[in-house]
Amino acid sequence: MNRKMILNFPKETTGKPLASQLIRKFDLEMNILKGFVNEDVKGTLLVELSGTEDHLDQGTAFLRDNGLDVREVISVVDVNRDKCVACGACTAACIVGALEMDDQWQLAYHPDKCLECTLCIKACPVRAITTLV
Repeated sequence: MNRKMILNFPKETTGKPLASQLIRKFDLEMNILKGFVNEDVKGTLLVELSGTEDHLDQGTAFLRDNGLDVREVISVVDVNRDKCVACGACTAACIVGALEMDDQWQLAYHPDKCLECTLCIKACPVRAITTLV
């Protein structure tokens, strides 16, 4: 079973070997999809965790018990193709390349790359992009 999650690390949790403990104690595989650290040494990771449902639940509880804000990424971005005018404004706002223009200058969406930051929704001038929950 796989779960895509956003992990927010407050400053006081940096420097702790939480990832290695998560892997060893709960037999989980971790794929770091994206990471951000700001000047205050706070961090955000988009990760995909793989393991049994029980181990994923225990690992998530472990992270929360250690001060991390954990949010499972469930919603998906939806592009209304009837409204989309293929202007590319959303692609400029998408920092991870989940939205891009294909060879025919049509909008292509890659949900596996999406961080659910919703910047594309704000950037779309014709409101063709929404999130589904």
